[in-house]
Amino acid sequence: MDNYLIIIEKQENNYSAYCPDVPGCIATGNTIDETRNNFLEALDFHFEGLKEDGIPIPEPSSSFAFASDNCTGVLNIRTKKSTHLKLIKIAEKENVSVSHLVNDTIIKQYG
Repeated sequence: MDNYLIIIEKQENNYSAYCPDVPGCIATGNTIDETRNNFLEALDFHFEGLKEDGIPIPEPSSSFAFASDNCTGVLNIRTKKSTHLKLIKIAEKENVSVSHLVNDTIIKQYG
């Protein structure tokens, strides 16, 4: 699966998620992680239905930017499973978390 922008919004009693590039596909959950996982399952199911109906799967085209300099310090990224597995193996060898490994790599590359 390509990298699609997923918008997760806090609602009154839970969270909801959607993707601007895939109209009609939504999901909810009690936590951000649950909502993300539910949305990814819904996205897979949605794409299966599009394939069965002979409808092309939309290409990801959305991106994001913060409206201010008030960054949270949290960065969520999606990678191929094979890339994630490689990162896990490297992090285990270096005895650090994957987050620590990625953070250090970004700092080394971009300062």
